[in-house]
Amino acid sequence: MGRFEAEKAASRHLRDQVLSWGASLVGFADLRGVAPSAFSHWPNGVCIAVALEPMVMSGVLDGPTSEYYQEYQRANRLLNDLAERSADFISSSGHRAEAFPATIVDSFPGEEFDRTLSVAFQHKTAATRAGLGWIGKSALLVTPEYGPRVRLATVFTDMPLEAGTPVTAGRCGDCRACVRACPAGAIKGQEWRVGLPRAELVDVVACRAKMKQLLLERVGVEDAVCGVCLAVCPVGVR
Repeated sequence: MGRFEAEKAASRHLRDQVLSWGASLVGFADLRGVAPSAFSHWPNGVCIAVALEPMVMSGVLDGPTSEYYQEYQRANRLLNDLAERSADFISSSGHRAEAFPATIVDSFPGEEFDRTLSVAFQHKTAATRAGLGWIGKSALLVTPEYGPRVRLATVFTDMPLEAGTPVTAGRCGDCRACVRACPAGAIKGQEWRVGLPRAELVDVVACRAKMKQLLLERVGVEDAVCGVCLAVCPVGVR
C-alpha cells in the first residue's frame, strides 16, 4: 500500500471510529503554517463537531432558554470526551496527539483572554482547513449540514491524515438573517475571507455583554451564551 493509500485508509478508520462515538462531523486539517506558535509543532488537526438538537434550537429564536443552556453544556461535555478518546486512539496507533477542548469562554481566565476575548487556538481554523464549512457573518463556523448549530473540539496530531480541501471565503451571499436578529447589534454584515480580522465581522465585546445579560435574565445563569444567530441561520435547517 502506498503512502497516500495508507493515509486515506487511516483517515477513514479514524473518522468512522469518532463518528461511532457520537460525533456529527469529523474532518482532517493540514495546520502547517496556520497554527499559532504554541501549536506549530503539530502538522495536522482532527476537527470534531457535535450538532445541537434542532428542537432545542427552535426555541432560541428570541433569546436563550434553559433547555439551550443545558444542550450547550451537553455538547461541550461530549466533545471533550470525544477529543480525549480520539487522542488516546491515535496514541495507541503509535502517533502523538493532544486534545484541545471545546471553547467555553469563562473557562479561559487571564489577562490575554480578558483583553482579546480569544483563546490560544480557534477550532474554526481547523474546521475551515478541513473543509467542514466556512465562517459566517456571525464569525461562527457554518456547515452545510447543520449551519452554525454545532460545537467544536480539535485534536492536534503528527499522524499522517488525508486533509480536506480548505475553505477560504464565506458563502453567506446576500443573507443577513443573523445581522438583523442579533440582540446586541454586534454583527456587522461583512462576508468572511481568510485573513479578515474578527473585528471586521463582529463586535465581540458588545456580543459577550449582551449574551451574559440575556442568559442571566432568562435562565438565571451568569454565563456568555446566547444562540440567536445560530437559531436564525437558514443553512442546514431541516
